[in-house]
Amino acid sequence: MLATFACVALLLMGGPAWGQGPSAAPSTSGKDQTPPPVSSASPTNQLYRGIPAARAAKNVAVITIHGEIDEWTARSVQRRIEFAEASNADAIVFDIDTPGGELQAMLVISGMIKRGKIANTVAWINPNAYSAGSVIALACREIVIAEGAAFGDALPIEISLFEGFKAIPDAEREKFLGPVMADLIESARRNGKDEVLVQGLVRRGVELWLIEHATTGERLFVTEAQYRVAVGEEPQRLSPTTRSITGPVDPKRRTRNLTGGAARAPGSASPDAPGTAGKATDVVPAAPDMSPKLLAEVNQSLDNVGAPSVRPNLAAAEHAGKYKVIEYVSDGSGVLTLRDAELLRYRVAVEKVRDDQELKNFFGSPNIARLDEGWSERLARLLSHIAVKALLIVVFLIALFVEMTHPGLILPGLIAAFCLVGLVLPPIIAGLAGWWTVVAILAGIALIAAELFIAPGVGIFAVLGVLLLFGGIVGTFVTTGRGLFPGGPAGSGGGAGEVAWALVVTFGSIFVAGVVIALIARNFQNLPMLNRLVLKSASGDPPPEDLLVAMTEPEPAIPAGTTGVAITTLRPSGRVQVGEKIIDAIADSGIIPAGAQVRVVRSNSFETIVEFIS
Repeated sequence: MLATFACVALLLMGGPAWGQGPSAAPSTSGKDQTPPPVSSASPTNQLYRGIPAARAAKNVAVITIHGEIDEWTARSVQRRIEFAEASNADAIVFDIDTPGGELQAMLVISGMIKRGKIANTVAWINPNAYSAGSVIALACREIVIAEGAAFGDALPIEISLFEGFKAIPDAEREKFLGPVMADLIESARRNGKDEVLVQGLVRRGVELWLIEHATTGERLFVTEAQYRVAVGEEPQRLSPTTRSITGPVDPKRRTRNLTGGAARAPGSASPDAPGTAGKATDVVPAAPDMSPKLLAEVNQSLDNVGAPSVRPNLAAAEHAGKYKVIEYVSDGSGVLTLRDAELLRYRVAVEKVRDDQELKNFFGSPNIARLDEGWSERLARLLSHIAVKALLIVVFLIALFVEMTHPGLILPGLIAAFCLVGLVLPPIIAGLAGWWTVVAILAGIALIAAELFIAPGVGIFAVLGVLLLFGGIVGTFVTTGRGLFPGGPAGSGGGAGEVAWALVVTFGSIFVAGVVIALIARNFQNLPMLNRLVLKSASGDPPPEDLLVAMTEPEPAIPAGTTGVAITTLRPSGRVQVGEKIIDAIADSGIIPAGAQVRVVRSNSFETIVEFIS
């Protein structure tokens, strides 16, 4: 929906004003937005001289990905990519500064980049692309970096409600590793990165060396067994040049078998082989303990997308002893994190870019436009924050209680409606929750109102209403499991941890709201703001008793024909004074204003019906 609105707005406005703004040069005229060939020597092509043809661009759109990556980030990136495509952009730069984020959102964004209409994509690590950010960066055709850039550490982790960051056992982690590894290796093959190196971003136990072909100068990252074949000697283990973090690896992974090869799980593929089935798309596992199931899953994914490996099979005799060692890269004690110097040395990044002007020079572009998140997307993300949702629930319940106990005050009802919209609309728009949550909440409110105003004392309406209201509120926290876009990993939503969060936050919010409601009920007339909302009696004095007595408390029967005075407006329920008593009553028909004379039509222990006299 957001993407559709963006495209409609684009057609009305004619797209971004390329070349306008402080970071853009004046736009050139003409309808042709395609950069001229690099080989052209005409004066109009001077800007692209010396820039690779695949990179040269006239109009560059910069899409920022800052902060934690979540479902809202994916939706926003999709909207901005479509906006850039419809705006005649020749290249898209993803300005990345993130600590990481959600696995499904990461895979969705990576897929959008690789399957998008604009092939000229560049990731600008500015300055940090950790975890999900590194996977998204590798999906781009090229990577540039800011000064002091950091990249890597994409090991899947789990956040527990009661334990915080939680270590995942290796067997369980492999459920998440399959799609991540397949995406990383596909990106590496598409964009000329080393597919063995990128495996070290998501797996512990990846011990690597950098070697170089003595004749061609081709550089490869290799495992221990590959080193023996390609270099023709025992591996050298000095101090590794890169940082490995996220905890030590299982010592069993570092053991060697009797033949000197890397130890591996029974049935797993040899790290020398191109893959288990010999297909061109099969992967060389960098970790010696990669399970056959995980390897088969990764190979199947790569075969489905048609991403063949261009890496030479170092097990072949023609490569024996043809390489020399450059450096010992990683000891496998954790996952890899690369800094700016390493990113350039390992040819993961191609250049340093410090600001927008240098970014324009990188493309030879006169026009650059930034596409940031919109205010509505930021607001939706804020409303989806768990602390904000808890606050909305508390305010919603309090305002709903005040409005129901004092019908016609309007303001509490408006506040409750605003909170309800803020609670249910963002997850529905993002596809994280279904419309059933709105139906359940509204049905619950209607049944509670029926219990209070139409059939007080019945009980069943109140019970069903509370259950529906509670279920609907919990439903706004629990995702449907289908995710934001198709293509995410199975079981990405609606897990036990998510339900636990929902129940804890909902129960906690109801408890807080209950405490506040009890305080309001006892001190309503003394509260400086709320007491002004209470309708006064005909004399102008406040009612002599508390108006927030529990409305379902049975009243003793009053003889028919007894007269009294309406203390509050009956719409149709309210409070009337009969003799010295103030009781709950329901208008026989219409609305009875405060101060009017009323007569009891009928009465029992559960309800009193009155009619207007004068």
